[in-house]
Amino acid sequence: MTGVVERMLGGEERIAGRLIPDASGRFVWGNGVVTMVFEASADAPVRLVGLSGRGMRQVDANIPGEPDAQPIVELRSSVDGGGDNRLQLAASAAGLKLRFVKAVLVSPPMDESMRSGPNAKPMDALAIVQRDPNGDGPLVISVFKTRTGLSAVRTYTMLHDDDEYPVEAVSSMNVTLPLAAARLDDAQTLIYSGESSWDLENAWSCQPLRSTPLRDRDQQINPGMSSARFARSSSSTWSTGEYQPAGIVEGYSEDAGARPFSFMWQIEHNGAWEWEIGEDDPGIRVSAYGPEYRDHQWFTMLGDGNDFVSVPVSFAICGGDWQRAVAEMTVHRRALRRHHAAIQGRSDVFDDSLLRVVYNDYMNTLWGDPTIEKELPLVEGASKVGADVFCIDAGWYDDEDGGWWDMVGEWQPSCDRFGTMRLAGLIHDIQAHGMIAGLWLEPEVVGVRSPLAKELPDDAFFCRHGRRIADQGRYHLDFRSQAARDHASAAVDRLIDEFGIGYFKFDYNTTPGVGTDVNVDSVGEGLLEHCRAVQDWIDDVRRRHPDVIIENCGSGAMRADYAMLGRLDLQSTSDQADPLVYAAIAAGAGMTVLPEQQGNWGYAQEEMDDETAVFTLTAGILGRLYLSGFINRMDPMRLTLVRDAVTLHRAVLDEQGRLMPWWPYELPGFKDSWLAYGLRHDARISKDLFPDVADIIDDHGHCEYLAVWRRSGVESMYLTLGEGAHITQVFPDPAHPEHAPNAQPWTIEQVDPQTVCLTAANLDVPSARIFAVTYGDDADAAKEAEKA
Repeated sequence: MTGVVERMLGGEERIAGRLIPDASGRFVWGNGVVTMVFEASADAPVRLVGLSGRGMRQVDANIPGEPDAQPIVELRSSVDGGGDNRLQLAASAAGLKLRFVKAVLVSPPMDESMRSGPNAKPMDALAIVQRDPNGDGPLVISVFKTRTGLSAVRTYTMLHDDDEYPVEAVSSMNVTLPLAAARLDDAQTLIYSGESSWDLENAWSCQPLRSTPLRDRDQQINPGMSSARFARSSSSTWSTGEYQPAGIVEGYSEDAGARPFSFMWQIEHNGAWEWEIGEDDPGIRVSAYGPEYRDHQWFTMLGDGNDFVSVPVSFAICGGDWQRAVAEMTVHRRALRRHHAAIQGRSDVFDDSLLRVVYNDYMNTLWGDPTIEKELPLVEGASKVGADVFCIDAGWYDDEDGGWWDMVGEWQPSCDRFGTMRLAGLIHDIQAHGMIAGLWLEPEVVGVRSPLAKELPDDAFFCRHGRRIADQGRYHLDFRSQAARDHASAAVDRLIDEFGIGYFKFDYNTTPGVGTDVNVDSVGEGLLEHCRAVQDWIDDVRRRHPDVIIENCGSGAMRADYAMLGRLDLQSTSDQADPLVYAAIAAGAGMTVLPEQQGNWGYAQEEMDDETAVFTLTAGILGRLYLSGFINRMDPMRLTLVRDAVTLHRAVLDEQGRLMPWWPYELPGFKDSWLAYGLRHDARISKDLFPDVADIIDDHGHCEYLAVWRRSGVESMYLTLGEGAHITQVFPDPAHPEHAPNAQPWTIEQVDPQTVCLTAANLDVPSARIFAVTYGDDADAAKEAEKA
């Protein structure tokens, strides 16, 4: 296998050095913020025995090490399955046979070295090579990548075998948490996980470890790893259609000698995945996988040139609570986006997409039934409130008044919806109003009644058992097929060239099930290859059209993972049409989606009372205000309120890229009467990454934002904001009560130097407000925020 490792890592020229284990088998790697201590021995696989991040006591090679640290990779095969038949994915027999071969430092390729703004420095890597010393099974390479200043690591696993070898599961991440180093035990942990059903996205919850299946079984009497686990998984291609591919474990204690920390991870894949938390003997392990055989009918046969690379997983670790872990992951997500923009050649235009305000005609408005008579007044209204983009949603291609579902695929404009102006005339009107024209598109499907279904070959579609897979009148394109990719590319190129489209809403309402059995070892392998082909296709589109903004929508937010979001500009967070429910979705969105990518609908209407109009607009202002509603029917007072929302939103956008999600009222509950979500600076992160911002924070010259919703219940909410905090209402603007005369300002009472009490003005209806938060001893700071 001479040269195999070098080839798989990108070539001999990228090998920058080696790490040699010390006399005890230890070697240390990190970036000055994250530090990882590995241990190699002759009788065990490589284990991660120490881990630290920002705000934690830095580990070194001399630490005692976690008492039952697990291997850094799990590997399962049908010829050599589990090392313990009670454990489903842990303690794999093939994984337990692995032994250390070498550890090499890897320099980034040129495309990863391109600078594209803050946090986009080259991604340095460590590759740990292992193999069964008897020569059985594959060569296994565990890759860890990080960037300077980040408290996060991206990791995946590479496999090679000269001979045929069936792999049924391989972990991308298998991390033993540093509980012993933090002076904590297994029971002193909380688990945060998110559910994500349609119209009920971002429903995060927290529970103690001992309230999950990982109950206390008395390890003193019953030693060994438990078969109990806390697990989440996703099937097919709605990667966030049931659960989030992310989670947090927080180690906490009120004991002064403890060192609280939090660990967050995310699986960056637009297809099937699985993660689980298991209890060691003692200790906590977090494992993350892409597809595997038990849950997803996936396996791959190594050999004959078929190497395998698992899906990437990122983790962040830091001292403090779960909110600090979310902040660290937020910084990593921003770096990941800029990294992809650099590879796509979009660095020069990347920031432009962050500042655009989008109007979309769908939600609570046209519902996929556009006509020229309906659209022209909406274009005029969107222009009046200051939108930058006007997106025509579904139906623009439908000549059959309802055939938009099973006739899609050709993406030709309707001949009867837009009169003599045609679609081209409507788009010209949008552009004449100074807005970018956008179109809804679902590029991965073809309706069974579409003429295109007869023109494309069978291998352009997902197939099983010799037949095309159909789902409610639609076929799903297989992007492994050149014909499928060429069709999708031609549609995008034609719409850009013919109409000057500068914005696409890529929707995704049809999934292909477990996969395809065409030219693969398993249906799960076909699905994985397709998902990766979709990523490659998106990268290609972005290279050819770097100025075009692309929204990620998957029947709301059913595919809101960072394989997609790392490549695309913003994310529709839901199809939820009720603003009361949407408030909970928006309040929790910062756990999984960057603030600058959260397309939170604000669908104010003329017939709404003032409080309801303010309520729905509040959902979007701290994310990406995604406007809809019949703006053309609004009187001047309601138009002014929407303009106020856009103006405040632009002020937020100017600073948003350096602000972190913030929940001063703890994790929002989906049924909570009161919800609070904000954006704030993280002084600890800023000192390492944004020194200029850190100076402003030290001088108390910064401003933060907080959205608060009262859906029902008591009249007041108490919030702990920090020492010296000043809070001022900024939406609706108290200086202009005439813009929403029946939405009176809330009462703000400073209870103590850290706590404020907010009291709603009207207890008869739900209401919401946005506040600016400033800090310092000078009470005039609040007035300055109000002026801003």
